[in-house]
Amino acid sequence: MNLNQPENENQPVPKTSQELILNEVENLISRTKESFKDVKRFAIDQAWKILQLAIASIIQIIEIIGNDLSSPDKKALAMSMISKFYDSLFLAVDIPVVPHIIEVYIHSYVKSFLMILVSSTIDSMVKIFREAGIFKPKLKVQQNYIL
Repeated sequence: MNLNQPENENQPVPKTSQELILNEVENLISRTKESFKDVKRFAIDQAWKILQLAIASIIQIIEIIGNDLSSPDKKALAMSMISKFYDSLFLAVDIPVVPHIIEVYIHSYVKSFLMILVSSTIDSMVKIFREAGIFKPKLKVQQNYIL
């Protein structure tokens, strides 16, 4: 018996919730890329609209699968997955009145700006989803102190 190998090699290795979430987000990215396969450039307002839909989808994926994750972990994972979505889809974002040659150089600044908006949007969407009953409400922990 070799200790370095599992007893039953045919048995699937259980995946962590983060791995399952990553798989779902990668599926979302590939479906979105397929939908926009003929689009070479996105206007910044179009990119933001698509990103908002991705945010809603990704936070729902995380909420459904990531039961074992804390709220800060869910937020960090959402930011990471949305950044991955952005990098995979938005190779070129068209900014009005900015020449295309300059857009290449400011692409990272555009992403940084949008990611600031993404952070606030995640917080707002989670709050709205909780209030609408889409997500379970947070359990309030009551602490009793004996003095």
